[in-house]
Amino acid sequence: MTRDSDSLNESLKYVKLYNWAKTLILSGVLKKDEKMPSEHMLQKKFGVSRQTVRTALDRLEYEGLIRRIRGSGTFVSYIYGGDAESKEHIGLIMSYFADYLFPQIYEGIESVMKEKGISIDVAVTRNKLNDESMYLERFLNTDVAGLIVEGTRSSFPNPNMKLYRELQRKNIPIIFIHNHYSNLRFASVEMADERCSQELTRILIDNGHKKIGGIFKYDDMQGMERYKGFMECMSENDLRINDECIKWFSTKDVDYQLSKKSLTDFMKKASECTAMIMYNDEIAERFIEFAESRSIRIPEDLSIASFDNTSLSQNARLKITSAIHPKFELGKRAARNLIHMMEDNGAGDQNYSYKFPVSISNGNSVIDIS
Repeated sequence: MTRDSDSLNESLKYVKLYNWAKTLILSGVLKKDEKMPSEHMLQKKFGVSRQTVRTALDRLEYEGLIRRIRGSGTFVSYIYGGDAESKEHIGLIMSYFADYLFPQIYEGIESVMKEKGISIDVAVTRNKLNDESMYLERFLNTDVAGLIVEGTRSSFPNPNMKLYRELQRKNIPIIFIHNHYSNLRFASVEMADERCSQELTRILIDNGHKKIGGIFKYDDMQGMERYKGFMECMSENDLRINDECIKWFSTKDVDYQLSKKSLTDFMKKASECTAMIMYNDEIAERFIEFAESRSIRIPEDLSIASFDNTSLSQNARLKITSAIHPKFELGKRAARNLIHMMEDNGAGDQNYSYKFPVSISNGNSVIDIS
């Protein structure tokens, strides 16, 4: 990789870090006087140099969003105005900081709510059901006009049914994004995960790949749907899935499952694979970093397909073939549908669900071996 491409990657990561922090501050997730993560923690979280972290923080400080206190750290200085009691507001529950998706999804939601003069109260569960319960109780007691929810551990039945039913009883409209719960019926705005996975698998098969593995997440619906689409396409083409070529992870054990030791053990078992499908671009990036450290060339030795089509997966040399996540448009669609539900007094959610059509960004991470 050349020095120019290294600079490009650092620039992309600086923007990613800046957008992540700015969105969390402007949305009220990080509130005034709350301490920001240390420079070292941000370096580790985003995999960038100390100078890149400081460039992002310099810009945030210049815009008046943070302040630095020598010897104490960095603190939020922006005063979030979304808590004004006189202003109509909605709740937004996210499962965790999806570093590369959250800012654009939030911008889509905000663009619609801003037109209506509605503020957004953001809560982050970090994929913990107890936290989801806490925030649902809070919204029940704050006269919220509606809720947009990203499900927590959405591949499992949800135990907070009583709280959701109480919200329904109070005629508070609820719409889910990215997923929904199997034991609760609500409108949802989602990516067509299963069909996207079928299309990505078909692309690999059309390029001569028959021994295909994957890394999938088992504690959210997206991961299960993506595995299902992969499985169905393989079956339709009379291709066998080798259990040893499938790696599963969850929110709790992702760092272990994506560690060098764990991936080394996995690749020994999956050495027959000529292609892999990754749960998303964040996982793909971590896998590619591992592959490069082991002299596994992408795509010459192993083709890769993924989901979300984010800047994480783009660099001067490699552009991943990826299912396009609608991001900003998904946020807008969820917000508009929630507004309609609020205007209908929460009646009839069956007309407010939507799945975005499949769209694939073709990169150079898949090689034809036929």
